[in-house]
Amino acid sequence: MKIAEFLQEGNGRFSSSRLFAFLVTIGTMVDWMHAVFTGDGIWHPEWQTISMVLGVLGFKVAQKFGESKTTDSDTSTQP
Repeated sequence: MKIAEFLQEGNGRFSSSRLFAFLVTIGTMVDWMHAVFTGDGIWHPEWQTISMVLGVLGFKVAQKFGESKTTDSDTSTQP
């Protein structure tokens, strides 16, 4: 799978929310690996990091739920 395909929605347009979620996830994983390999081997994330990851992933879930609702209602009104 190419990265460009991963960032595209079903209609072929690029999704900035997917890019943002991807970057936040990668940043969190880098922070995690840095803490594991340079520290005492245990990751103690700050509450801001946890809040940001949960917020971004929650936003993406809410967006997907909202898109599926509008898509379902749009297709049901067509003959």
